[in-house]
Amino acid sequence: MQRSSATLVAPRPVPVPPGRPAAGVPAGALDAVVVVLALAVVLTALLLGSRSPAPWHASAFSFVLALVVLVAESRSVTRRTGGADALPVSWGFLVALVALGPLSLALAVRAVPALVRDVRRGRGSRALVTGIATSVVGVLVCHVVIGALVGADTASGTTLRSPEQWPAVLAGGAAGLAAQGLVGLLARRVLTRPPRRPLRTGSASGALLSLAVIASAPVLAVSAEGGPWLLLLVCVPLGVLLVSAVLARRHERRAMVDDLTGLPDREALLTCTARALRGVGGGARGGPGLLVVDLDHFKDVNDTLGHPVGDALLREVAERLVALAPSDAVVARLGGDEFGLLVVAAADAEALAAAVVEDMSRPLRVGDLQVLLPASVGVALAPEHGTNAPSLLKSADVALYQAKEVRGRYRTYAGRHDVNSIERLRLLGDLGRAVDRGELYVRYQPQIDPRTGVVVGAEALVRWQHPELGAVAPDRFIPLAEQSGLVADVTAVVLDQALADVARWRAAGFSPTVSVNLSARLLTDHDLLALVAGALHRHGVDASALVLEVTETGIVSDPERAGAVVRRLRALGCGVAVDDYGTGQCSLTYLTDLDVDELKIDRSFVTGMTVDHARGVIVRSTILMARELGLRVVAEGVADAPTQQVLADLGCHIAQGEHVGDPMSADDVLRMLRRRVPEPTGAVVPARSPLALES
Repeated sequence: MQRSSATLVAPRPVPVPPGRPAAGVPAGALDAVVVVLALAVVLTALLLGSRSPAPWHASAFSFVLALVVLVAESRSVTRRTGGADALPVSWGFLVALVALGPLSLALAVRAVPALVRDVRRGRGSRALVTGIATSVVGVLVCHVVIGALVGADTASGTTLRSPEQWPAVLAGGAAGLAAQGLVGLLARRVLTRPPRRPLRTGSASGALLSLAVIASAPVLAVSAEGGPWLLLLVCVPLGVLLVSAVLARRHERRAMVDDLTGLPDREALLTCTARALRGVGGGARGGPGLLVVDLDHFKDVNDTLGHPVGDALLREVAERLVALAPSDAVVARLGGDEFGLLVVAAADAEALAAAVVEDMSRPLRVGDLQVLLPASVGVALAPEHGTNAPSLLKSADVALYQAKEVRGRYRTYAGRHDVNSIERLRLLGDLGRAVDRGELYVRYQPQIDPRTGVVVGAEALVRWQHPELGAVAPDRFIPLAEQSGLVADVTAVVLDQALADVARWRAAGFSPTVSVNLSARLLTDHDLLALVAGALHRHGVDASALVLEVTETGIVSDPERAGAVVRRLRALGCGVAVDDYGTGQCSLTYLTDLDVDELKIDRSFVTGMTVDHARGVIVRSTILMARELGLRVVAEGVADAPTQQVLADLGCHIAQGEHVGDPMSADDVLRMLRRRVPEPTGAVVPARSPLALES
């Protein structure tokens, strides 16, 4: 049976996904230790360096540069969030270290963090070779270029004695970066997979900052010649410049970063998608793939466990998605419980979607609490499903809608579902606004005593007048409301309008009841009782005037919880009816255990019962059974006078259908009440009270 809500599971150890720090070790602890150590070494070098010859200055400064590089690299290891958020501040210091030497130290501080990063991400041996080769070649090329232009060997250290040698450091830094990128592409082609263009969420400010950092390399290297105090004088303005640049970049990026998870937001994802689609034509292959991930029943978590727990779960989901995604992918939070993943190669999108669905089948852990919260994933592939960012995201949304019909699955966009799904997606987006804008209204189908024709009640039916599409049929938007969690808001609108109209009818001297349908989803909503009680109190209507209809599906899916809700509603004074009886799997046990008041025979049995013997037998036996159980019987779908007469002869209490009256406004119901008053023959109108049933 498909799960209907988030599930709490017993606490047990949860394996730490690759790429996540181990539990109990703060992500920034390593950073703090290395920063403190680096500061201590800098101060020691400044104090001791003033009493030492020039070679000690250079040696101590090389050690300081190495620690600074380690600090920057450790931050990129422990704080990776799926995008290119780490600034290349370490490269300028690394180039200065290459210029000062020794080369072995520069190679170590460059290669070791890269190796640690790849191991923590669980990469294979071929990927490890790729990463180390890329890191080492960049440093070696930088070393060769500087040595060739300066005319000295930097393997054990060199000294830049004149400003004419400074451009050599700049050239070495630029050549090292270019070589690193080229080797990375070649290594991917030879050792792993075809080359990809990495996806980045950065902007022009990041390139300017990189240029400033590279330009600082010769300044840092030359300052070592003047001793520690000159180095301090140089580092202060340089530090202010770099900090200002970093803060400006952070401010620029903060507008495109989700505050809760630290991931890029929807706009950043669209920007990255547009960049990845450059050069991808309508007939091209090998474009990017876009995934939209939605957590199933996340609203239940917020309702039952609270928003702080929900926020913690979203952060946990973000970390899992980052760990699953390739290093050149972009993981973003689109809003609410939706996430987006952009991968460079469309061929990898479906495999990643399957991995996400499988990984989300494991419990999420928040403290000692574990919650099972499956995910549905929609996949769109470029250029088949879109050649620009909005169209590709729209296709992924359509595929997600198809996946959520089953839940806990992934679906790839299929064009044959496009027209219907896009229309339903539009309706879903407009439905939330329709509740606030008053576009929903209520129509009433009158209910009569089949023996006398007296109006005894009305069933409230919700309608939607869309400002552009016109009248939207209930079978088009009610399922959307149930799937999206808006059904409680829609029910609140129906209750409010229906009870307001009942108050008007009763003020005019009539006492009909009104029936309101409850979605099966609401039977698990802890706020249902407060919703009903609040509406009754707000309009001053007695609870006995309200009958709440639940379907067989809602009862069978969780009979224990449904029974608890029914008991609370009846304790409030409301009547409870089993709607569409005969079409589901409701058994006599459920009817007796639930202690309901009313049974509504589905129209599929009532319509044509006078000419179809089998239908007539079913209706007659159901009415007899219900009366013996002390239940009122309502027959839906009464289409003609002979059917009404047969129902009256069988002892059916209430009838409704097109023969009685089509759905109408509240004013029309009032006119019908005034027209169909009790006849002076002494006929008794059947009461709709759980305690008073006519025999």
